[in-house]
Amino acid sequence: MKIWRQATGAIKDKFSLIAAADDKLTAEIIKATSHNDPSMDIENVQFIYRYIQCNPSSFKPIIRAISSRVESTRSWTVALKSLMLIHGLFLAGHPTVESIGRLPFDLSGFGKTNSRFSKTGRFSIFIRAYFAFLDGRSVLFFNDGNRPNNEIVIRLETIAEMQRIVDSLMRIKPIGETMETPLVIEAMGYVISEIMEIYGRICRGFDDFLSDFLQSRSGKPEAELAKKIVAKSSSQGEEVFKYFEFCRVLGIANDREIPYFLRVSESDVVVLDSVAGGNGGEGFGD
Repeated sequence: MKIWRQATGAIKDKFSLIAAADDKLTAEIIKATSHNDPSMDIENVQFIYRYIQCNPSSFKPIIRAISSRVESTRSWTVALKSLMLIHGLFLAGHPTVESIGRLPFDLSGFGKTNSRFSKTGRFSIFIRAYFAFLDGRSVLFFNDGNRPNNEIVIRLETIAEMQRIVDSLMRIKPIGETMETPLVIEAMGYVISEIMEIYGRICRGFDDFLSDFLQSRSGKPEAELAKKIVAKSSSQGEEVFKYFEFCRVLGIANDREIPYFLRVSESDVVVLDSVAGGNGGEGFGD
């Protein structure tokens, strides 16, 4: 059965490449998201990234080509490689990628006809979780780039959204040893890098908020939201620690430190409580 699937995948890729004979970019996308290679084709992926860097106007056609590839497949390998191809643009900091907004394809129902206990069903759950995260991340950073960030409450709402993105990242987990393939392990490396990146943004954003808040002594809504963010960080920190330990068992996060989590000094908690009419800072740490 495995040999048959590999042969079928190779044939599908070959026909797709023939159809894209006059379109080099589409051909590179097909190669980067092939059915059978056990991991991402770095050479083709880097070609696509360099091309976008040198030709920003090519970004939208490339995203359309990836969408077309995703929408016409039932292969978890092609779907995952396509998600990773876009995710890699975010991690590389390509400014054009933050103009996407909601992803132009929908994998929220990918493979739902398969049993969750089957091998393909487990991969499908992984794909749906990865898509949910990436779609949410894309929307968040699109919105963040298109609204004023000089209002404290908006900055806090963005931080709270980032915390929800971290929650969605931790739902991306391989289930069982059969899922510990090179491609899934590679995808989990992307996830770990994203958690580190998002938490860095959360901490920098909250530090900036505190600095401005302590100078301006903004209103009660801001103080209440800030307290919720810090409380969430405390509980979320425990979950992230467990997630990193899970990844270390897989050999993924061995050289990565657990992200720094928000800590607010007792004096700052007193200020937040006094503005919010709080409860004396219960649940906060320094």
